[in-house]
Amino acid sequence: MTLKVEFRVGEIDGKKKLRSIYTDLVNLPDPLYLGLSIRVFNYDDVTLYMRVDGYGTGWSFTTNNLGSLASGANIRSTLDNFGTRAKPGAALTETITVRLRAYTDAAYTSLKWTYERVIDLVFIKSDDGSWIQDVLNNFDDGTVQGWARVREGGTSDDFTVATDYVLSAPYSLKLRGYSGSIYQWNGYIHKTFLTPDRAIVYAILDLRAGRQDANMHLNHLSVRRNTTELIKFGLDYPTATPVSYFPYNKWARMVVPLPRNTSLSLRIYVYFRSSVTFRYGDLWMDDFRIISKD
Repeated sequence: MTLKVEFRVGEIDGKKKLRSIYTDLVNLPDPLYLGLSIRVFNYDDVTLYMRVDGYGTGWSFTTNNLGSLASGANIRSTLDNFGTRAKPGAALTETITVRLRAYTDAAYTSLKWTYERVIDLVFIKSDDGSWIQDVLNNFDDGTVQGWARVREGGTSDDFTVATDYVLSAPYSLKLRGYSGSIYQWNGYIHKTFLTPDRAIVYAILDLRAGRQDANMHLNHLSVRRNTTELIKFGLDYPTATPVSYFPYNKWARMVVPLPRNTSLSLRIYVYFRSSVTFRYGDLWMDDFRIISKD
């Protein structure tokens, strides 16, 4: 089975501003695709037209025109397939630069200022013999393997294994949240782990989002260690605006560092918001792993 998984990154890395992106090369496609979630502020005294692109050795980036942004306003945007590169053959750490340019005209010809941020890309290769696989939840025994869900808003949900979308046959884990008459479903799936007592520990999450129709939006998706956000896509949780901030119908990989020898609850929060009543949103997870090494 060929795995169609890209790696993605949200807005934050713990309590720090985003500086590093981690991913595992195993079973990623060639070429690699990077998705990026950003938030842009206009602290200037005039309306500006924002453009985002990037550069880095070996990478190709798309140019994204975000449109006008009034003085004092801000905007969030998910840049799907923001960058692409040939897949490295071994573990590698490199840098890319994400560039924000502000123009005073809608034609993007009158540049007022440029802001750049350098980001480390940390590619690991979990099958190179240096890593220990401490946890594998692939749900192939037909059970949820200790995962549970908490519903905080919405009328009902289904939480079980499924066969409609999988990375390793026959099963994946699937959450379906129904909005009902209150236009939303929000909650999280979670499991408690004792992390290994080794110097470097990562959790690897392969997730996929879906929905009944275009009226259902995934406003927020975040990965948390207990209540501490590690990665966030979209608006703050919860929120009422029906806008989608996470791609649908594709597998996306996120890798997050974890502390050593610590009992923690790993949680994946979602907030589905509908523009009409009685819709559902879906979240799949497969081949969840925790790996470590000294």
